[in-house]
Amino acid sequence: MNKFKKIIGMLAVASVVACTKEEVSVPDFDVSVNGTEYTTQDSVTFNFQGDADIVTFYSGERGKMYEFKNRIEAVGKLELNMETQVLFGSQANNLSVLVSTDFNNTYDSTNVKAATWTDITSRFTLSSAAAGASGARVVSSKVDVSDLAVQGKPMYFAYRYIGQPISPASQRTWRIYAFNLTNTLPDNTVLSAATISTAGWLNVDCAHATKWTIQTAAPVLFYAPASGTITRAEDWAISKALYPTTVNPDLGTAIKTFLDKPMRSFKYKFPSPGQYDVTFVANNANNRGQETKVKTIRLTIK
Repeated sequence: MNKFKKIIGMLAVASVVACTKEEVSVPDFDVSVNGTEYTTQDSVTFNFQGDADIVTFYSGERGKMYEFKNRIEAVGKLELNMETQVLFGSQANNLSVLVSTDFNNTYDSTNVKAATWTDITSRFTLSSAAAGASGARVVSSKVDVSDLAVQGKPMYFAYRYIGQPISPASQRTWRIYAFNLTNTLPDNTVLSAATISTAGWLNVDCAHATKWTIQTAAPVLFYAPASGTITRAEDWAISKALYPTTVNPDLGTAIKTFLDKPMRSFKYKFPSPGQYDVTFVANNANNRGQETKVKTIRLTIK
């Protein structure tokens, strides 16, 4: 009986010890440098004290900032420019540029009409031409459309063509050669939100007329009314749901993993001058959880 009790006691102690070993401790980790000012010709040496299971490095450069590691949305300055051309015919004001944030993504006449569309045509300089003539291709300057964005909602852009029956004027042809939607962040990073070839245009025919043609090989949208059209035309080319303020989180670089030996130093050369908040994230982890220590050093690169 006593022997049995001893065995049970030893197993209990072993169990306690095992559980204790599984507890995750905060990394005993620190970083230091020999100075805070360097040039682009220098390799900065970061000296480590202690150790951690995993060490991740954020250089502080664009796309590699620790402060933006969880960022999925960045509201900057949304700008749109386009290139248009009008040809033939004589009707005026038959092309409109519109935006919606409540369109339900169902591309038919009923649902398009049910959505709220903001007409922004007047913000742009579109191609123009005298009756029967072909206008020049016109590139509109960048237009700020930030005021149209609603946080958490997609933006839909549309070209709406409305042509009246021939008499006395005739319907015109329109071509859209460029559509560039960008998001300029506070640090002047310019992100492309959509182009003429990536905006995912779809046709919606509202008045039984010729549809918009969407070319992908040589990206262009164009609307050419049927010869001798005598009925009213209303046709839309509508983009897919666009999320122009969506961004990818910044990423760090894993410089040590579980399997690597403890590091004593790490070197990095900054390619461009600037001020950088360099961050090292040390992690200890197992199946019971993880503990983290974050160390940040501000460097000036000349």
